[in-house]
Amino acid sequence: MPYKITMLVFIIFLTFACRRADSSAQAEGCKYGKPEASFQADQNGINAHAFKLNKNEGLEQVKFSNGVELTLIQNGCDQIRQEFQFLLPGAPPTDEPPYWIAQAINLMRMLGSFGPDYQVFSGWAQEIENQVENIKLAESVEIQQGFFVRIDRILGDDNATLVLILSDAP
Repeated sequence: MPYKITMLVFIIFLTFACRRADSSAQAEGCKYGKPEASFQADQNGINAHAFKLNKNEGLEQVKFSNGVELTLIQNGCDQIRQEFQFLLPGAPPTDEPPYWIAQAINLMRMLGSFGPDYQVFSGWAQEIENQVENIKLAESVEIQQGFFVRIDRILGDDNATLVLILSDAP
């Protein structure tokens, strides 16, 4: 039951983040309005923040005090989609799927630690952890009815990017 409450909170959070009902979005025939920034520049633990809106896509860039950088791409015209691209400093110790899934859980918990408004991310971490046996890299998995997660990674020479996509469609 707590997970259903968490998912309800997520739906509300995501809807408010992506649903800015204005006449231009309505005129373009979009179900949801334009995305809004999820983070704030003056937030504790954030060293730099930028947000750009291009039609129905929001591009948010955040540099955290722990060295992790996040690019968050939000779309919300007819389907809700958030793509988290976490740039992780240093070469990863392994390329095994359990490592990347654990990293995704830890990063979502990190986002959830920013305060009550961000608890939805901790809820996603819990849902991913509950479905860890069903998750395969680069494949969308339904972790709650109507909610999907996809985890992947891009390896570099001295860093890696963990890609986590949350959506209401595969």
